[in-house]
Amino acid sequence: MEQNTNSPTEFQQILQRLGTGNTVVRDTIQLLAQRGVKVSRSAMYQALDGRSNRKELIEAFLETAEAELERRRQVRERAARLINEA
Repeated sequence: MEQNTNSPTEFQQILQRLGTGNTVVRDTIQLLAQRGVKVSRSAMYQALDGRSNRKELIEAFLETAEAELERRRQVRERAARLINEA
């Protein structure tokens, strides 16, 4: 089997930044299902690895990742506000 020695794609880097245990891929698959697009987990990872040209998968992934990063930013702001109020 050939190993991938290339540097991570932008999408893989986003996943790495989100850390282990994140649910972005699962959430993306659920979002796509709500939109009537059926996709497997492996197909999603193929798109993130750059081995698939399904633009709707990447668009949904970016949308989900942005929402997760925004949610985390809001949580940090709320926590800081509570610390300052205490």
